[in-house]
Amino acid sequence: MKTVRFVFVWLALLGLQSISTAQSQDVAAGSAVTPLTIGETLQITSMRLNETREIRVALPHSYGNSSRRYPVIYATDGESLFLPAASAVQFMTTASELPQMPEAIVVGIMNKNRLRDMPIPQTYGKGGEERFLSFLADELVPFIEKRYLTQPLRVLIGHSQGGTFAHYALVMRPTVFPWILPIDGPLFGPVRPLLEKTKDLITRDAKFRGRLVTVERQLGWMNDWPSLVQNAPKGFYGARVEISDETHETMVYKGIYEGLKRLFYDFVPQIRDEKLTELEARYKALSEAYGYSVDIPLAVLLVSAGRNAMQQHGEDAVKLVRKAMAVYGESPATKRFLAQAEDALEKGPPDSRVAEFLNLPPVSAAKMKPFLGTWEGRKEVPNGVPLDLSITFYADGEAVRGEGKWTGPRGGIIPFQVEFMRVLEDGTLQWGGRAGKSGGINVSTAKLADDGTLNVSEELVGVTPPPGIPVDPNSLRPVSFTCNRKK
Repeated sequence: MKTVRFVFVWLALLGLQSISTAQSQDVAAGSAVTPLTIGETLQITSMRLNETREIRVALPHSYGNSSRRYPVIYATDGESLFLPAASAVQFMTTASELPQMPEAIVVGIMNKNRLRDMPIPQTYGKGGEERFLSFLADELVPFIEKRYLTQPLRVLIGHSQGGTFAHYALVMRPTVFPWILPIDGPLFGPVRPLLEKTKDLITRDAKFRGRLVTVERQLGWMNDWPSLVQNAPKGFYGARVEISDETHETMVYKGIYEGLKRLFYDFVPQIRDEKLTELEARYKALSEAYGYSVDIPLAVLLVSAGRNAMQQHGEDAVKLVRKAMAVYGESPATKRFLAQAEDALEKGPPDSRVAEFLNLPPVSAAKMKPFLGTWEGRKEVPNGVPLDLSITFYADGEAVRGEGKWTGPRGGIIPFQVEFMRVLEDGTLQWGGRAGKSGGINVSTAKLADDGTLNVSEELVGVTPPPGIPVDPNSLRPVSFTCNRKK
């Protein structure tokens, strides 16, 4: 077996195979050029196929820094699917505040005889697909799991006839590839029985925990999809994604990203001020769905800790950081968050008004009658850009709901829902909701003037800036503005 490190540079991606010595000399004097290593290429000899196959493997950034294990994503048509899959996984696990899926090993399977291994529908049943699946299940998967630190969760991605093959793999070896992502795979003619076999596989076992996300442009399940999901057991998850603005050939890049996003739809919690016990319960349930012990991601622990610290939930913040250190070890980031958590613990209890407002009962339509309708006004933010407010209070049966939007000077819109409201004995109206990622709440207090205008004062409640982070004092002061009822 032969292993080769492979690198990609921008010119290579454009189709150029080498960079000449003359081009290299154009690099500014004194600067260094370091190859960007994406992964490694391996040669594996297959007894099932009686040939040597090329495999490409991309590892997570954190691989090798601990004994952690990772799920594996297998992509057929490695020439065209490997780089998009590796790129999508890297983006979804590193580019945002919270990872959108678990870090994963990506394996690209290069072709030798595509029509033999993943036949078009008209030539299924001649043994090619059976031998290729045997190579994947009996040779490649054991090899990957022996060589790398893997979890038992495996995802198989295939495009076009590779998507048909992904369905075939699920039906024939459901324990090997329980999660599949077929992209515009034809399911007609001789392979149409795969539809019924897939439904039978999923519905006959109430404990089946597979996932099937089909991304479609002109092929796939189409109108047959409802009949699959309507009788699926609780442990099965299925989704159908339509891509209409691409062709069958160009939909791959977008299809992989959208498909992975749906496959791991439940990975990221809706964080506000979640406590450690809540996160542990959530990821315990996720572990049952994924088939392996899913650790709470480091970013989730630290972001939750930071928000708890800003709300003066110091004890909860410390628990979250300690958990992060226990699972992922100490680092400059965990030490910084621990200092913030301990500072919050020393400052004392959280602002009791946050819980008070968030637990208010619904207000009656009778009390809200003077305020029903749509109100518009402009808020001049200190040291910031002005924002135009449009907010509507409307009766929903006996209760009242509220929704609105902020509009910036260039037309950017931020919609919001009113999460709480009340009318005080003196006729003062208060409403608001959670303040984005801060963990606090925005509270607006308003009184009706004699001329029918609404005089509003908005305040950020329940947020204490972390130590060492400069904050403009004006941003924490109440802001006053006037709203008029829209006619």
